[in-house]
Amino acid sequence: MSKSAVLFGSIGSIAETSDIQRRAYNRALAEAGIPWQWDRETYAELLTQAGGRERLAHLSAATGANLSPEQIESIHRRKTELACAEIASGNVTLRPGVVELIELAKGREMKLGFVTTTHRPNIDAIFEAAGEKLSPADFDVIVSRADVEHGKPAPDAYRVALKALAVSPGDAIAIEDTATSVMSAARAGLPVIATPGEITKGQDFWQADVVLENLADPAGRLDSRVVAFLN
Repeated sequence: MSKSAVLFGSIGSIAETSDIQRRAYNRALAEAGIPWQWDRETYAELLTQAGGRERLAHLSAATGANLSPEQIESIHRRKTELACAEIASGNVTLRPGVVELIELAKGREMKLGFVTTTHRPNIDAIFEAAGEKLSPADFDVIVSRADVEHGKPAPDAYRVALKALAVSPGDAIAIEDTATSVMSAARAGLPVIATPGEITKGQDFWQADVVLENLADPAGRLDSRVVAFLN
């Protein structure tokens, strides 16, 4: 039986943004006088825990930095401002196959969802950077951190999306880019295609049904395994 919905997960499944986020964190931390500067390897390890505020709080406790909730909020807010400005400036392109998969799904009258637990400014920045290639109107549901009590790897975001779309988990597929986010989709009962980004490709994607470098080749031809998942 053919699937009836495609759910894109974290913004990294849409566009490569992880290193932009890393650099924005480093700038925000430096501005706040916090002596943490994360290289790509360190940030890859940090991404095993979802949620920027949660990562900052965890590191504060683990290192004895004793950051206050107000400091954590301020650093995270500044990181978001910096990252969104770079993303929206056009310094980001959509990952191969995203537009093609959306077009195929629409042609088959499938429902589309963008299921993140990031904050809305990050989502809006992606749409601004994409221009005419991608817009909120392409999706039947968009889930952000404001819509759920628990972020990923909890399954809450996917459950919210499935309920909004009136689709059962077995009738949808999820596209994710981190092991934590794959876990979220799997916990909600969805089959998952993992497309790791530059920073997350070393993670263990054992809960994914298939792991692909991208959804399509450079010419825009969707991977046959992606098409097979829709059938």
